[in-house]
Amino acid sequence: MEKKSSSSQVLWAFLLLTIIIAVPYFSVSTFDYIGYDDDAYVVQNTNVVTGLTVDNVIWAFTTSHSANWHPLTWISHMIDCELFGLKPGAHHWMSLNFHILNTLLLFFILYRMTHSIKKSFFVAVFFGIHPLHVESVAWVAERKDVLSTFMALISICFYVQYVFVKKLRFYWLAVLFFAMSLMAKPMMVTLPFLLCLLDFWPLSRKQLTVKLLIVEKIPFFILTVISCFVTIWAQQKFGAIQSLESLPLIIRIENALASYGWYVYKMMIPTNIAIFYPHPENHLSWVKILWGTFFICFGFFASWRFRTSCPYIIFGFLWFVGSLVPVIGFVQVGLQAYADRYSYVPLIGLFIVFIWGSSDLMKNLKINDNAILCLFVLIMLYLTVLCTFQVNVWKNGRTVFEHALKVIPDNYVAMTHLGTTYYLTKAISIQPEYIPALYNLGTVLIHDGKPDEALKYYLKAVNLQAKHPDLFNNIGAIYYQRKQYQKARDYFQKAIGISPYHKNARKNLDQVNKLLPK
Repeated sequence: MEKKSSSSQVLWAFLLLTIIIAVPYFSVSTFDYIGYDDDAYVVQNTNVVTGLTVDNVIWAFTTSHSANWHPLTWISHMIDCELFGLKPGAHHWMSLNFHILNTLLLFFILYRMTHSIKKSFFVAVFFGIHPLHVESVAWVAERKDVLSTFMALISICFYVQYVFVKKLRFYWLAVLFFAMSLMAKPMMVTLPFLLCLLDFWPLSRKQLTVKLLIVEKIPFFILTVISCFVTIWAQQKFGAIQSLESLPLIIRIENALASYGWYVYKMMIPTNIAIFYPHPENHLSWVKILWGTFFICFGFFASWRFRTSCPYIIFGFLWFVGSLVPVIGFVQVGLQAYADRYSYVPLIGLFIVFIWGSSDLMKNLKINDNAILCLFVLIMLYLTVLCTFQVNVWKNGRTVFEHALKVIPDNYVAMTHLGTTYYLTKAISIQPEYIPALYNLGTVLIHDGKPDEALKYYLKAVNLQAKHPDLFNNIGAIYYQRKQYQKARDYFQKAIGISPYHKNARKNLDQVNKLLPK
């Protein structure tokens, strides 16, 4: 009878969680693509748009397109195109479904391990509606984030089942889904470390030695190492990793410390968040560095001090710190200082510390359980309001980047994607070597009938080692108009070298070949 009652409570929790998430996210099915990475991942990607075919699946497993090797992500987008075509609302709806499933899985895993339905429920609620997570859900190109987390949470489910029933099939299923998580996004390379934390709390596997627990994770660690090598290869091939000359190690360390502090602050006050935060380089505020340093030091102190009485503190703190390591900036990929999407998994650790810690503190102060419940409900309402606002920011590209410009006035990425001559010129004045701004301004100038001016910006982008097929195709088109056919052919061939299926470049190459001697 008691088991039946708990099953009923879990089902009600599933239903409530789904409704709570659906409220702020209800409108995403009416949203458009935003034009930033959505074109490369879906809209202009021939291999994705043509749906689920054998050739496209082979491409997914053999390409490093967009500086990543994540075949399951490509296949996920292909399935969407196969089912819904290019209707943006359907693609958004699928990402939302993954987010809801992730929330339900998180609740189920915590409840399975701790047997605390209320605490597990509110951790899942905060995960499901926190505004920092909107980017992962409402940005089509970030399907990789929710998909990778979905596979990782299934892996954790099977691992927990393996611990409880000691059957190897669950262990190997955990390894399999971990591999699938890495094939969606390499963010979860820290999962073996997170499983070790689960062994400490709440699984409390004290009967096994540390050595045995680590040996048990060897297949997971092997997959982590392989994923790291493949990821670095893909990002270096695409030119996405910044060198130590362009961004010295001391600046990376300072930004990493400040970033930890930023994520903690935004967890508590998730306002003024944007799609892109420019890296401050050597202009970072010492206040931010000191705040991040203080949090890290205090976290280690509290973890050690309360390791016995409150083991969830060391678990949650190390979960947060550890799962952010791949994206904290020691290996700098891209031009951002930090990103909302990077918090998708790490904040789970801080939510656990807050929920379990608040409950214990109020009990020690002999505060009524109903008061604790009211506190969590008030926070839920607070997050729901902020989440609804942040979701509406993502209606289309213009709303996303106009909001980003309000949050950060010198946001050159937002200016670039707003796309007017004024904004593009301003973006280049802030960041003269930002290739998308150079390319977009050149394209605007072509549309304005100024190909000679456009060529100046295009060639500057080429000199910066840009690898964009449209860039080379457009340069070829300008030379074609000038009747410099040999140069035109060279650039069309370079475009095809980057993207063998580029229709316009192939068509242009055929035309220019007819005018040149064989």
